[in-house]
Amino acid sequence: MNRLAALAATALIVSLAPFASGDIVSHTVKTKLKNYEQLTLFLMMPQGGRADGVLCLSLLAKSPEEVRAQLLGTAEKRSAERALEFARKRNLAVVAWGAHRLWDPSRNWDELPRAEAKKVDADFDLVANAWDAGISFFVKKYGIPESGYLMKGSSGAAQYAQRLALRRPERFLAVHIHIASSFDVPVKGGASLLWCVTTGENELGYARSRRFFKAARDLFYPIVYKAYPGLGHEGNAKVTALGLACFDYALAEQARATRLNGGKPARPDWADIFSSSASVADIFNQAVYSKFDYLCVPLEFRMLLPAAVCEAWIAE
Repeated sequence: MNRLAALAATALIVSLAPFASGDIVSHTVKTKLKNYEQLTLFLMMPQGGRADGVLCLSLLAKSPEEVRAQLLGTAEKRSAERALEFARKRNLAVVAWGAHRLWDPSRNWDELPRAEAKKVDADFDLVANAWDAGISFFVKKYGIPESGYLMKGSSGAAQYAQRLALRRPERFLAVHIHIASSFDVPVKGGASLLWCVTTGENELGYARSRRFFKAARDLFYPIVYKAYPGLGHEGNAKVTALGLACFDYALAEQARATRLNGGKPARPDWADIFSSSASVADIFNQAVYSKFDYLCVPLEFRMLLPAAVCEAWIAE
């Protein structure tokens, strides 16, 4: 091998650094906001350097350094550990950032004065633009997919994640938000992705999560909602398992839609998929019935439940 070829091979090895090595690259984008001047996104590529998809992690972190520490496992608690293992097994790139709050976490969209809601919307629109610019940078430089992303977040990071998904639904395939406590107004475009919304019946935002579920369902969102009895503002293994089951379900439906489209990338037709669900769940009484017994469930508590996530949903 000549010197030029050797240098090229070395460059390729560096660019395709294995996922397991914990090699991380970052990119910082200006937001145009005085109280949130920049957003730093981190990217971890899978083994081999080619990603079959993207898992986005909205993390509770006060600084970019803390985001990096969570990804590397050097933080006191590696909150991203299960998600990173999920990504590794499915050959997904991981994009992560630290959530920054720009809204009142104790109030829903329907509790905000109009002027305040307008200001919050305008500010987060700028954040969404910055995030999208950072993603476009990673797409161009590292070749990650442009869309079909999975995203998860908990607590304040879940509030950030759901606001982002509502503004950039074309980027996402599915999102799992847990104990978000407050919610932004559902918009029509959000029906193009699968939603997994989990909380605890003892969580302060439980009633707000129910209102989000109803408003989203009225817009025909494909939504899997679960409020865990006895759970407060915390997570557990069953919450994680349900979220990951929804992600696997979304990936399977995406693969199916692509096959039916002659191998060309395609989004699942969630309206059609959910309408064919075999079960209906009672989100208040934690019960599951045959779809043909849907009248057993009051409309307020009624949710179509796909078979692929039924087992994870009923786990207590």
